[in-house]
Amino acid sequence: MKSFGNKLLIKILLSIIIVFSTTLFFISKMSVEASHDNATKYVKQKAETIALDFKGRIDSTTSVINTFYFDFQSAINQGVKLDEIHTVEKLKKILLDNENILGLWWSFKNKDMLFNSKSDSKYNIENEWYTKTGFNPYITKVNNNIIIQKAEEYNENNPWIKKPIEERKAYITNPYYHKINGEKTLLITLSIPLYKNEKFIGVVGGEIKLDTLSKITQNIKIYKSGYAFLVNSDGIIIGHPEKKLVSKQLLDYTNNDSNYNIAVNKIKTLQSHSFVTVARNGLKSYYYSKPFDIENIDYNWAVFVNVPEEEYLQDAENIKYFAIIISIIGILLITVVILFSIKKLKNNLSIISEGLDLFFKYLNKESNDTEKINIISNDEFGRMADNVNTNVEKIKNTIEEENILLNNVNEIVNNVSKGFLDKRIDKNCSTDSLNELKNLFNSMLDNLQKLVGANINNINNILEEYSKRNFLNTLEKENAGVIGERLINLNQMMTQLLVDSQKDGLILKNSATSLTKNVNNLNNNANEQASSLEETAASIEEITGNIKQTSEKSTEMLNISQDTKSSAQEGKKLANDTVAAMEEINSTVNNINEAITVIDQIAFQTNILSLNAAVEAAGAGEAGKGFAVVAQEVRNLANRSAEAAKEIKTLVENATVKANNGKVASNKMIEGFISLESKIQITNELIDDVSNAAKEQTVGMTQISEAVNQLDKVTQGNAAVAEKTNSIAIETNNIAIQIVQNVHKNNFRGKDTSSSKNDTLVKAKEEIIIQKPKNNIISEQTDNNEWESF
Repeated sequence: MKSFGNKLLIKILLSIIIVFSTTLFFISKMSVEASHDNATKYVKQKAETIALDFKGRIDSTTSVINTFYFDFQSAINQGVKLDEIHTVEKLKKILLDNENILGLWWSFKNKDMLFNSKSDSKYNIENEWYTKTGFNPYITKVNNNIIIQKAEEYNENNPWIKKPIEERKAYITNPYYHKINGEKTLLITLSIPLYKNEKFIGVVGGEIKLDTLSKITQNIKIYKSGYAFLVNSDGIIIGHPEKKLVSKQLLDYTNNDSNYNIAVNKIKTLQSHSFVTVARNGLKSYYYSKPFDIENIDYNWAVFVNVPEEEYLQDAENIKYFAIIISIIGILLITVVILFSIKKLKNNLSIISEGLDLFFKYLNKESNDTEKINIISNDEFGRMADNVNTNVEKIKNTIEEENILLNNVNEIVNNVSKGFLDKRIDKNCSTDSLNELKNLFNSMLDNLQKLVGANINNINNILEEYSKRNFLNTLEKENAGVIGERLINLNQMMTQLLVDSQKDGLILKNSATSLTKNVNNLNNNANEQASSLEETAASIEEITGNIKQTSEKSTEMLNISQDTKSSAQEGKKLANDTVAAMEEINSTVNNINEAITVIDQIAFQTNILSLNAAVEAAGAGEAGKGFAVVAQEVRNLANRSAEAAKEIKTLVENATVKANNGKVASNKMIEGFISLESKIQITNELIDDVSNAAKEQTVGMTQISEAVNQLDKVTQGNAAVAEKTNSIAIETNNIAIQIVQNVHKNNFRGKDTSSSKNDTLVKAKEEIIIQKPKNNIISEQTDNNEWESF
């Protein structure tokens, strides 16, 4: 499968097969659709033609019976009696003129509705022509012979009477078989109701033979095996190629196929219907139903036409098979042509491929020569071979010229690699890019020679001496080039730089030594100042602590004074209460004095009364003796009361004197409490002033302490800076010494061999950090009794 010809053949064949297959598919599809459309159109036209034929035949028959009906209905409407013999003769003629009508009859509900009774008839008519309802013969036709017989009695249970009564319109029975002369004949009965004053009175009707329609359906052929059959609106088969299906229900032998069911339902509304299903013969078939109505009667029938798909698609199948055969033949022919063309193509491609392989081997230095491609033809391959041969020859000559040029380049490159820039490339070739590259290379050598001179080794040697710190030698300016001149200038600059560095290093060393001494003095002074500030800060913090303690004690004194003031106010209040109590005691004592006076008076009066009683008792003699004893006791009692009252009075007077003395003492206490309260208020104000002063002193001392601490920090910072400066000065001194020593390592013009190169490096002192001691304020704690004493 690696062959281009095979790949091309497969691709072309696949493309052709796809094209032919696609074309065949669309041809088949279009032919099938066209055949299907043509077949459906043909089937529909055929169904319509058959339906029109059936409609014409059944309409012509039913119109005759309708004429019979109109004669009877007209006579009833006019109230006219019909002539029996004339009516029979007329019906005979109808039967003889219409082969599909086999019998005519009528049946009335009541007697003698349209004909005279037998007794009133002018004819001597046989009794067999009469029934209970009067003249009622049944006129039939057998083999064109008219037979008249008595009709059945009126019976509303018969469907040809019952249905017209219920539906109030003409009624056609479903097809049924009836033997005539021993032969089964397919019939339908048409019965039409008669009305008098819109009241049902009877029916007229006739039997219609359907054998003709059935035979027509048997003779209809559509394509090879397609057929047609006739069905009424109830789905009963009226005519069918298979006789055994006639008068049978269509849906019974189609297993209630929904398609048939839809078609039968559409008969009642005169709607056509088409569908595809499997027919009784097992072939997938196309069905089309065409309904039609029976004139002047509200009944519809339909013609079903059936055509197998394989028959109406036969032309399409033939076209498809023909197209397949043509396609296969076309593919085979195209394959043969392509195979022949590809074989020739492969031969030419092989020759060209071999020639190109030889050429590529020559390009890749695998061979020393190449051969021409030998194709003798005037087609594209011949022209391609000539073009390839021409170009190969050109490329071959170009490669040889390029090889000569490259050899020349190698010589020049080797010379340059040795450090000599005096030679140039002088070979040429036909390749413009290589010639341009040659010119660029020569131009580069010219520019490089201008920059570094004709011999790079001189610059290399002088740079090697410089790398060894020897700046005494220099290049010759005439042959040095631009870079050589820059190196000469660089040598001069380096020499001057080394001389300057040597001088600056010595100056820097002396300055650093002086700076180190001054910084050490500054550092010592800063350390001493920091120590003094620390002691001052500690003293200030101790004083601040004492002032703070004083402020706290004064606050405590103020609280005690406030308590004393409250106690004095309470004592003052109690003294006032005592004065008030003394006043009440005086008032009570006065009341007691008054009561005692009353008692004394009562005792005095009692004593007088007792004296009077004693006098009266003495005057009474022995009889008054007992009363005298009583009077004596009363007088004794009055004396004792007077004495007791006197004693009480004396006690009350003493109590009054003492109460007055207590009142005076209470007033003096009140005055003392008032004086104490005012002095306590003055003491509180003095204590408050002391407390506020202590607070202000505390704030002031705190600010002084913070200022001292800040000054201490600044002093410590200065000491640290001085120490750091000392380290930097020592380091600077070392750097100066090192600079001078490094300069002396180089050889240059103007070198100073001073003794500074023997100086030794000084190690910097460790940084001294001055730590400030913590300032702790120790509050003096004293006994409360001592503070109260203070």
